[in-house]
Amino acid sequence: MGVEVRVMENGRMVLPAAIRKRLGLEKGGTVIVEVGDEEVTLRSVEQVLDKVKATFAKYADLPGTSVDDFLANRRADSGE
Repeated sequence: MGVEVRVMENGRMVLPAAIRKRLGLEKGGTVIVEVGDEEVTLRSVEQVLDKVKATFAKYADLPGTSVDDFLANRRADSGE
């Protein structure tokens, strides 16, 4: 979806309502701006969090990765 948006004198741009709706943005909402070599990407905070959760979800069930395992290892290391 490509949309032409004007940059005003003060540097502000207005995202069209359809884009705000697609991103789930409401008045006062926050977006994450990622700058690439030749592009700018806008993502909602929820989109970024979902991506991070998906990245780490594959490690959740690996042996030794739970908080309980971590604490047990710390206790063993400290001699408790």
